[in-house]
Amino acid sequence: MDHLIFEYQERLLLLLKGSAYFLGGLLLAWAAGKLWDRIIGRLTERTQTELDGKVAAVSHRPFVMLVFLIILKIGVQDLSTSPLFQGSPFFTWFDRVFYAVLIITIAFWVDAVTRTAIDWYSSDFSARTGSSVNQFLPLGRQVARLLIFFLAVTIVLGYFGINISGLIATAGVASLAIALAAQETLSNMFAGLMIMLDRPFRPGDRIELVGSGLIGDVLQIGTRTTKILTFENNVIVVPNKDLANSRVINHISPDPQVTLRLSVGVAYGTDMHRTKDVLMEVLKGHPDVLDNPAPAVYFTEFGDSSLNLLITCWIPSSLDRFRVTDELNTAIKDRFEKEGIEIPFPQRTVHLKK
Repeated sequence: MDHLIFEYQERLLLLLKGSAYFLGGLLLAWAAGKLWDRIIGRLTERTQTELDGKVAAVSHRPFVMLVFLIILKIGVQDLSTSPLFQGSPFFTWFDRVFYAVLIITIAFWVDAVTRTAIDWYSSDFSARTGSSVNQFLPLGRQVARLLIFFLAVTIVLGYFGINISGLIATAGVASLAIALAAQETLSNMFAGLMIMLDRPFRPGDRIELVGSGLIGDVLQIGTRTTKILTFENNVIVVPNKDLANSRVINHISPDPQVTLRLSVGVAYGTDMHRTKDVLMEVLKGHPDVLDNPAPAVYFTEFGDSSLNLLITCWIPSSLDRFRVTDELNTAIKDRFEKEGIEIPFPQRTVHLKK
């Protein structure tokens, strides 16, 4: 009878001790969470970015969970030393469950921090720097989450003694099949990512594809294609892979100012000094012709039927190239007619032999 009473008292004591560990774990985890917010919160307030505060906020719950699990693990180990529980399968089962929950908790923690960092880059840093890479960030976030939990499940299954080589091989074959099926799409996506990182042009820039003769304004750089608005007000969708493999002239970057080169010919016998003065007056009278760099007029060659001159000047933007060219050519023609300067054209005299 005394033995039964002692065993009953021992079991009651162990039950009370286990309850104390459980309730104490909850209390200490709550206190650790408050301490985390107080200490880490003050530290993040001194930083210059909001990322630290956001990471600290999403780390609160996983940190509290880890503290509770650690205290619970200590309590179970203490209870396992009791003679009443020697050889009990409960502790082996608990160790496995504890390990699985610990790995999953850490995986959720890493996923939360990764998601927060990607969202911060997309909404804050990318907005301040004007980067276009944020189009790829949702896809990157999903891929990162898949890899994190796949790795967590693989570690847990390996701990339980489950052969994961078949799972890894299946995942590898599936990844290879997807890559082969979407080869063109993946090529365009990687090319688009390289374009956004290298930034040879941005939305709003006027670009020219050497060889194809395509000239237009960049409307949007997407994950797979880039949309270009031509002078005919048509939108051309170009695969990013073609852009990455082509020579592209950016007429806007790094400086929107662009030089204009105009050619004009005058008749033989024309006073070249006076002609140059007239052309300089036309250039300096146009509001879009910049004074620095200064415009210039050069007598370049003796043509078959004309004396040829080259006019160079700078304008503020390449977007105004055609308009300014038209206005300058019109003004030059009007001044030449007013000044009596002849613009020759090729003539051929044919003699008919009787």
